[in-house]
Amino acid sequence: MKLFLYMMACLALTGCAANNYQIYVEAQRSVSKDLTVAETARLAALTEMAKSADPAVRATGIMLLQQLQANSKTINIEPPKKNWLGL
Repeated sequence: MKLFLYMMACLALTGCAANNYQIYVEAQRSVSKDLTVAETARLAALTEMAKSADPAVRATGIMLLQQLQANSKTINIEPPKKNWLGL
């Protein structure tokens, strides 16, 4: 009986110690890829605006391209938390 309780306690602690680091890494990759694709499409649209023959559209495109550096945002996903054993 004691051996059974000891084994159950070890299994419970082992199950709690498992982290989801692989899921975290995959989520970071996916978010990074999505942001890159979206940013590329946005830059392509703004570049086409800057090439426009209409002076108002061209001025707006150039202004928005200049504002890109000021508005850069990053999305961070929190890494998996460690359990109470520090694992």
